[in-house]
Amino acid sequence: MQPPAQSEQHSPLDLELLEIDTHPIFVVRIAESALPFEFVYCNEAFHREQLREPILANTKESLLFRSWAQAWSSERKSQHTFIDRMWSSSFNGTPGRLKMIRATALISEGEEQRDQHELLNAPETLALPLAVNITAVRKSSRESPGDVARKEMPALQRSLPRTNLDARWEGLQTMMEMSDVGVFEYNTEGKLLHANDAWYRLSSHPRDLPAHVQFSFMDLVYPSDQALVLTMWNTLSRGTPVTFEMRWKSSDGSNQAGQWVLSACVPIFDDDGKLISIAGNTIDINAQKKSQEVAQAQVEALEQARLSELKFANFAQLSPTAIYIFVPETGMQYVNDQFFELTGRSRAAIEQFEWTSLVAAEDAERVEEEWKALLKGKKTDGVQFRLKKTWINQDGHRSNIWVQSTSSPQLDKDGQVISIMGTLFDISQFKWAESVQLRRVEEALEAKRQQENFIDMTSHELRNPLSAVLQCAESVIANLEHLTWQLSTNSPAKEDFEKVREELDASIDALHTIVSCSMHQKRVIDDVLTLSKLDSKLIVITPIKVQPEAIVLDALKMFEVECRKMEIQLDFAQDDTFAGFEWVMLDPSRLLQVLINLITNAIKFTKDRPERRISVKLGGSWERPPQMWQAVSFKTEEKSQDDILDKPDWGHGKKAYIWIQVTDTGCGMTEAEQKRLFSRFTQATPKTHVRYGGSGLGLFISKALTNLQGGLIGVSSQVKKGSTFTFFVSTRLVDPPDAAASGRQATMRPSSRRTISSEDAMKAVKLHVLIVEDNLVNQKVLKKQLQKLGWKVSVAGDGTEAIEWLKRSMYWQGPRDKGSSLEQESHGDFEYCQEPLDLILMDIEMPQMDGLTCTRLIRGYEDEGLIRRPTFPPLQRASTLNCPSSTSDTLDSTEGSQRQKMRLPILAVSANARMEQIKQALAAGMDDAISKPFRIPELWPKIRGVIPRLAGTSSGIQ
Repeated sequence: MQPPAQSEQHSPLDLELLEIDTHPIFVVRIAESALPFEFVYCNEAFHREQLREPILANTKESLLFRSWAQAWSSERKSQHTFIDRMWSSSFNGTPGRLKMIRATALISEGEEQRDQHELLNAPETLALPLAVNITAVRKSSRESPGDVARKEMPALQRSLPRTNLDARWEGLQTMMEMSDVGVFEYNTEGKLLHANDAWYRLSSHPRDLPAHVQFSFMDLVYPSDQALVLTMWNTLSRGTPVTFEMRWKSSDGSNQAGQWVLSACVPIFDDDGKLISIAGNTIDINAQKKSQEVAQAQVEALEQARLSELKFANFAQLSPTAIYIFVPETGMQYVNDQFFELTGRSRAAIEQFEWTSLVAAEDAERVEEEWKALLKGKKTDGVQFRLKKTWINQDGHRSNIWVQSTSSPQLDKDGQVISIMGTLFDISQFKWAESVQLRRVEEALEAKRQQENFIDMTSHELRNPLSAVLQCAESVIANLEHLTWQLSTNSPAKEDFEKVREELDASIDALHTIVSCSMHQKRVIDDVLTLSKLDSKLIVITPIKVQPEAIVLDALKMFEVECRKMEIQLDFAQDDTFAGFEWVMLDPSRLLQVLINLITNAIKFTKDRPERRISVKLGGSWERPPQMWQAVSFKTEEKSQDDILDKPDWGHGKKAYIWIQVTDTGCGMTEAEQKRLFSRFTQATPKTHVRYGGSGLGLFISKALTNLQGGLIGVSSQVKKGSTFTFFVSTRLVDPPDAAASGRQATMRPSSRRTISSEDAMKAVKLHVLIVEDNLVNQKVLKKQLQKLGWKVSVAGDGTEAIEWLKRSMYWQGPRDKGSSLEQESHGDFEYCQEPLDLILMDIEMPQMDGLTCTRLIRGYEDEGLIRRPTFPPLQRASTLNCPSSTSDTLDSTEGSQRQKMRLPILAVSANARMEQIKQALAAGMDDAISKPFRIPELWPKIRGVIPRLAGTSSGIQ
């Protein structure tokens, strides 16, 4: 091999000169080993003529040209014809690692044919015997092939007499023709010099030797091996022997795998060490290749199977689903870790697996049927069942684990089960959620049913008294009309007076019935309102300094007349434990509401019994009372508000408990009936409502209210002997009030029921009241009731009329509108009034202008000086309580500002009884509020509280 000359190796590349050259030029990298063909540089002429694509094409001509362009040896010809151009090469770079290829001239078709003719008729170079040369080249790996040839040639010439050389050459050729090894020799231009029959047979070359010129053998090389063959040719051109595997195309020209051969080639040099030919031999390795391919395919298949098995094992171990493979002949073949974790089975002896050892007894039969079907080769949709292993759900309850089993049998060609692969997926969470959802649906349906029953009961409870009210009212009207007719027709005789007295007694009794029915309806409405507040969490516990005994006595006084009428003995007693609990912090309205519900129930279930007695006992405790009464079953489902006493409005006194027992001699209850109590819309039995009435809300509300006060309520009962209801609330002890405040504090007991002496106190004062009410019936009734007390009453139909009335009163300081519509009316209420106004009873819900807007407007006029303020003394109002939602705290919050201002007293009168609605009224400027319906005696404490000149008068309550 002749390496590039030193002068050529160091010839630098002047890119500026190359760029302005009009001939196409490109530069590639070269090396002793094969390199990928890539352009290092291309000049402008090369790009202009678009020569890149033809050179890189996958054709024989392009492959030969690229091989020539990257040839390392200088023995290859320095010029090459390609795409109608003559190309020349030169070595460049340092140290000769670049090769510049330049298109020197275009050639015509005649010149190309002449070149081809010269190549075809070039004298063949007589090659040395192949066996000798191959042996010579392989003697020493340290000597170049040229050196070996020069050393061996003289010895060979001496050993072979000249006269026998031709005969021996013919004998050698005959031996080569008889061999199964293909032998060939090519000159340096790629022209076949000679080859034996085996080589022609293996390569499918035609035997027409003149056609084997200019690398024509490349046409028979398998396409994917052409680049390899040219790389090997360049390696041989550098003087390096090579051995490689390649493929010849199939003889039929099909695209099959081709003929595999193993080629061993060596370069042949002359005495001067110049490369003169390439010789080699090939052997058929097609059978070995096929065996290798089969073996390789088997190895790859085994490796693929191993990788698939490894992937499956990794997947199975990482899967959150339990996976198993069962073989009928040998038992359980494989299970993953999740299987053991899910089922709780030990890892020992999995082949002895039995489903019955894992499945809960309730589902064992169903699972066994499913497994038998799988063993018969039937595909199933899977089954859900419970395991013996348990778990703790979100409710804190322990239950069996639920799993979803999905299995698939693998069958052989005869339909017999080879194996069963299946999974177990934990669906316990879904089952729990499903049960919760189902339970909630059932609860919702039950709540709907109870609500419907409640509506039916409420309708019954409201309609029945309403029927009695209508009938009694008709009876009173008829009696009074008859009495009026008798008195107007003639002078009544003595017997007529007796008859009149009887009718009056009947009328009074009917009116008492009306009052009783109305109060019953009010209690039902109050229960519904309280229930709404409980559902909305709007109930607020407001503690004040009270005497528990006074609250109990007030409750008993409410039922005095009713119990006397029904011949029920109503007793009260203080327990010995009450000593020291005389003054405590409590919400009296909430305590009273619970006690009223219990006494009402006691009366309802005792009034028809042979023995009729109700006993109320009051006591105190330093310990939580449930520890004292083992016989009482307390309802503890809800968390008691034990920390309620830590709030600042409860003070800092010693913590304690106040308890109350209500014992009756009623019909009693069984244990099953007792368990049904204290639930919403629920009574002891379905027959209870039919026989005794009621909405089923009283005890539920009582339980909720005691719970809000840090207490509990419970019951102890015996059938036909009676029941004892016990409840307690949390409290703090306080010191008795001083003398100055004792009078006021002593009256701070609920005043839902007042005695008739209130009427005397109301008659003792003369007041002027403006009623602002849009309902004509309520307006008319309230006006007559107040006029009966001797009071002066004015009426306005809404807020607009109330403002017009004030503009015609002595309080108006602004201009008077002479043209207003009210000026032209003749109604007495709208004439100019020069009498002082003591109170405005303001309804809230009214057309045109509601009560809140009217009140804000009045307070605005007062601040602007358009309405003159009253001249009575500063406000000194005693706190009073009327309805279950006490407003005393809210009133106290505004009392300081009211003391600084004297203004027209405004009392809100509305059916809106919720605390937030009362707060809205107070915020608008009203001084207090009373809820409809109410009795006139209940109005008096409110009036005393808002009218300054009545603050020091007696309450009139005995």
